[in-house]
Amino acid sequence: MTVGIDIKKLPECLEIWRDFLECRLPVLPGSAETGRIAELADSIKQKSLPSSDINFPPGSVAVVANVYAGPFGGPLSQLLKCLAAIKICAEFKKNGVAAAPVCCVRKDAQPDFLPWEINFVDRGSKLHCLKSAARDEDFFEKIFPDGDRESLSALKEAFAPGTYSVSSCARWLEYLMKDFGVLVIEQGAVAPDHNSGDSEPLCLRQSRELPVAAFVADSSEITEYVKALPLWDRDGLPRPLVWPCPDVTISNARNLKTLKRYGLDFSQLFDGKERVMDYVRVALKSDVPARLQKLRDEAVAVLDELETAVFAARGERSDRIRKARAARIIYQLEKTQKHSRDALADKEKAAANRICKTCDFLAPLGRRQKDVLCAAQIPVSYGRAGLRELYERLDITTPNHQLIEIN
Repeated sequence: MTVGIDIKKLPECLEIWRDFLECRLPVLPGSAETGRIAELADSIKQKSLPSSDINFPPGSVAVVANVYAGPFGGPLSQLLKCLAAIKICAEFKKNGVAAAPVCCVRKDAQPDFLPWEINFVDRGSKLHCLKSAARDEDFFEKIFPDGDRESLSALKEAFAPGTYSVSSCARWLEYLMKDFGVLVIEQGAVAPDHNSGDSEPLCLRQSRELPVAAFVADSSEITEYVKALPLWDRDGLPRPLVWPCPDVTISNARNLKTLKRYGLDFSQLFDGKERVMDYVRVALKSDVPARLQKLRDEAVAVLDELETAVFAARGERSDRIRKARAARIIYQLEKTQKHSRDALADKEKAAANRICKTCDFLAPLGRRQKDVLCAAQIPVSYGRAGLRELYERLDITTPNHQLIEIN
């Protein structure tokens, strides 16, 4: 199941990114320019040739996803960019153009990304944050004790102690993308820094070395493509499409049931756990304790009236029996009232536990999942089948945020 959510309702959506998605920038989203795919491909093939050092499929154009190196492959957004590149190639094929996905691992640091921070969610949906590079022999097994064994083995091999580097991320991506026919390269292998200097955008340098027909962009990169727009024209290079990376949150059935059970909107999760629990308390609010209190008060009033009316007609012994029976009635009402309060407290406690897990998984640290959880989360948690399912469900044509269920 996939749910579309208006991206404007979610936090951390830059204004320039909204302008890009809504076609208010000089650079249009690739999904709005599919009509020029065939003409663009012909123009690129006439003016660009792949670098001889790159084993690139002849007769194809390139769809490039520039990803940032980081522990365990960096944040989840980097994996989404690679999958998007594959999807875009399928879109090119629909237009009669052969295209090959290329994932280039960048040497520079991703903006606002802490290089030694690793966030992941375990099988119980508990969030773990590691900020230390220290690792022992069983480091990966401790993090993912129930993880997919094949993916864990590949992860352990790629990120051996002391190898948090571009090459490590490249090896990891090669393993993840081997079923999709993705060409994984390191930044130095294409668009070397000494060609044109660091002052020029990387995307422009790559266009000189590869027949690039499209780039996959995220919100941190869109400014780079806007700046490069006149430079492609200056150098006589065909201007590639700039395709927005899909905005995605991955869920399981349990977390979606939690949202439905408590009447929560996905966007409310970013308000923080305490605020979300306030919403839940409103949903759980019951008038049963108040009604029982009212019933108890009415019973006490009626019994007081009976005591006044009957006392003169009966003896002392009968009055003691009547009072004992009245006390039992009040006791039972108070006992039921307490049970009702306790049940409501238990419901709130259970709800708090479920809300904590749901927030940790869908909106970790109150931020977008794709920017917080590490890329290894999906293959290790769901295996290669889960990665394939995510690819199949990914929609590269919508500007909406996608809430995708994978189990």
